[in-house]
Amino acid sequence: MRTLEPFSVGLFRPAALTGLIWLSSGVWVNADDPVTGPSPDIGRDYASLSLEELGSIKVPTVYGASKHDQSLTEAPASVSIVTRDEIQKFGYRTLAEILGGVRGIYTTYDRGYTFIGLRGVNRPGDFGGRLLITVDGQRINDPIFGQNAGGIDFVLDVDLIEQVEVIRGAGSSLYGNNAFFGVINVVTRKGADVGGGELSASGGSLDTRTGRVTYGNRFKNGVEMLLSGSLYDSAGNSRLSYPEFSAIHEGVAENMDGGWARSAFASISWKAISFEGGFVDRRKTWPTAPYSTDAQTVIFNDPRFFTIDERAFASLKLQATLENDWEIAARSYYDHYRFDAQYPVDYFDPLQPVYLNRDLAQAETVGAEFQVSRSFFEKHLLTAGLEMRYEFRLDQKNYDVFPAVTYLDSRDTATIYSAFLQDEYRLGRQLILNVGGRYDHFSAYGDSLNPRAALIYEPTKFTTLKLIYGQAFREPNVYESDYIAFGNKSNPALGPEKVRSYELVYEQKLGQRWRLEGSLFYTDARGLIGYRKDPTDGLSFFDNLSNVTSKGVEGELEGQWASGLRARLSYTFTDTRDALTGASLSNSPEHLAKLALSVPVWRDQVFASFDLQAMSDRQTASGARVGAYWLANATLFSRELAKGLEISVSVYNLLDRHYSDPVSPDFTQDSIPQDGRTFRVKLGYRF
Repeated sequence: MRTLEPFSVGLFRPAALTGLIWLSSGVWVNADDPVTGPSPDIGRDYASLSLEELGSIKVPTVYGASKHDQSLTEAPASVSIVTRDEIQKFGYRTLAEILGGVRGIYTTYDRGYTFIGLRGVNRPGDFGGRLLITVDGQRINDPIFGQNAGGIDFVLDVDLIEQVEVIRGAGSSLYGNNAFFGVINVVTRKGADVGGGELSASGGSLDTRTGRVTYGNRFKNGVEMLLSGSLYDSAGNSRLSYPEFSAIHEGVAENMDGGWARSAFASISWKAISFEGGFVDRRKTWPTAPYSTDAQTVIFNDPRFFTIDERAFASLKLQATLENDWEIAARSYYDHYRFDAQYPVDYFDPLQPVYLNRDLAQAETVGAEFQVSRSFFEKHLLTAGLEMRYEFRLDQKNYDVFPAVTYLDSRDTATIYSAFLQDEYRLGRQLILNVGGRYDHFSAYGDSLNPRAALIYEPTKFTTLKLIYGQAFREPNVYESDYIAFGNKSNPALGPEKVRSYELVYEQKLGQRWRLEGSLFYTDARGLIGYRKDPTDGLSFFDNLSNVTSKGVEGELEGQWASGLRARLSYTFTDTRDALTGASLSNSPEHLAKLALSVPVWRDQVFASFDLQAMSDRQTASGARVGAYWLANATLFSRELAKGLEISVSVYNLLDRHYSDPVSPDFTQDSIPQDGRTFRVKLGYRF
């Protein structure tokens, strides 16, 4: 009954430290590329540092753009990086909130799930399968719905994130399925980053509480490990009003917004071998009573409406450098996803006013990847790889509990074989041609070949121009092709989505502290999957409904100072339309503007951070509009006021703005009001 309308990053991320050189301008930068983005070290007084301190300086690099570490200017994409330092200072609570501060990205929330959109595409009810999310190379989008969970259902506590890499543009040339509009690579902290134990707890509005315990270290024998467990519990809003249900309990949902989650994460490495595993189990009660049809009504204000999402993975990795500078990386993994939901429904049966309908889905996957890279003739850096995924369990079931009626009981499997090749060809000191492609074979949908090409030109050591072209695809998931429930039917003839993207990127370093980036982009997506009703039998199903074009411009100015002062201003204009009708896409804002400012209040121990996010009006699924809005969030963060102690106080939606997000046509409501002002107090202790 989950009938809503509708990126694997590399195997390993080597250490982010690269060779450094000293420029005449007085800034340490990447030895291979002196034009990097701002880092926490820009603007420091390097003359006063010891050799040990100089060696510890980190230069911002990205791994996910090419499956190896490289400077931002050499990456064949427009890239944004959010560091752990920013996550702490701005009080981000979820991955979705982290991404909400990144240019061009916006999120929506229907009080069940959080959905992530990029550059004007975040269709109401879309489960997010057109953005690939990975954690240290492990694919997080599940095989049943393709959902890229970014809320409390994300597999990792944000306190365990070292940095988040946002790589825009079609990315299937390296990552295959789901890397449609971009890739989000989450890099985790390692044992040495923790260096002991950590405890944290928080409490705030809506009776929300969290707790975390973490231990990590690197031992003298070379073993490095990290173990962590987290809990989340929230009562949510005690009363939520929906006038559309005014005939039932006066349209008020009472104590229907709560949820809880538990998660765990572990990593251990020794020499060239490493293991990593993660788990999350999340339950949410829904106050909105979605998924009603002409043949049934989901009962409003009934606490028996809930969803459970369970996600787990385990990965074993090997990385080594062989003779003649050959670098190899191999990974084998297991992946698990389970969905469980219950809906109280009325089938208009006078003998039984309430039926309990259940949705169950489970996916089990094993896979392996192998990657090799080497430089040739001092001009070519070749990277090649093979991947195999076997989804040996893709089960879906929908049934009524009593009287027992089964509408769907499907058991599928799928196999994917893939190969990719990429060449970074240095045509000269100022020019790089990055070309590559990936071949994927799907047991259900056949073959797909997706290339990417980027020409990167550096006319000066402070200026970079990029011209980028890419293709990507998304295969229909088994939910879209096979789902059957009361009022729904399957569509075995469903075809894959395809996209071509074009982008021109300009990057400019302004002195020691400022960095400017601008881009022009155009995407042409074909065969996007949507949800519609068949007039001949009245049943709803998924179909390749629309072609979509998205074009626009982005700009960002960012600066950092030695004192810790940091500022970032960005703006995105997007015109996203249905290519057949010319109509604007639903839930697609033309304008996104963001301001982030972090100011040191006392030494390098207390910081006040403020971020402002503004969005223009959006169209709902019915053609109405929700108004424009802007939000302000503020956080006061302190560290080491006492040894090992961290304290932060955050206020979200500081000015208590009222705004709503469009939702799927499966909702009786056209849009869902969002939370007003809330707060959180968080304590952390390191020992």
